[in-house]
Amino acid sequence: MRAPRVPLEARPKLNPLDNFALCFASICLLIGAVLLHDGVSNSDVTQTATIIAGAAFLSLGLMASWFIAKRWMEWRRDYKGDER
Repeated sequence: MRAPRVPLEARPKLNPLDNFALCFASICLLIGAVLLHDGVSNSDVTQTATIIAGAAFLSLGLMASWFIAKRWMEWRRDYKGDER
């Protein structure tokens, strides 16, 4: 027994900024990982600043990912609720 089909215009829509936020989170995670790797593997004058910048970008990417996942779970719950 399948759930009845819901027309496309009646389904809840995702915010287009969610795609932008996903790209932003991915870029922040990548930059943070590169900066942390560079800061830990090299020993020079700017090592502390590189590690702090890498940790900041990594945490920003993780927080953005958390908000994206939270919003996606809310959208999915609403989508499943409207289907019934």
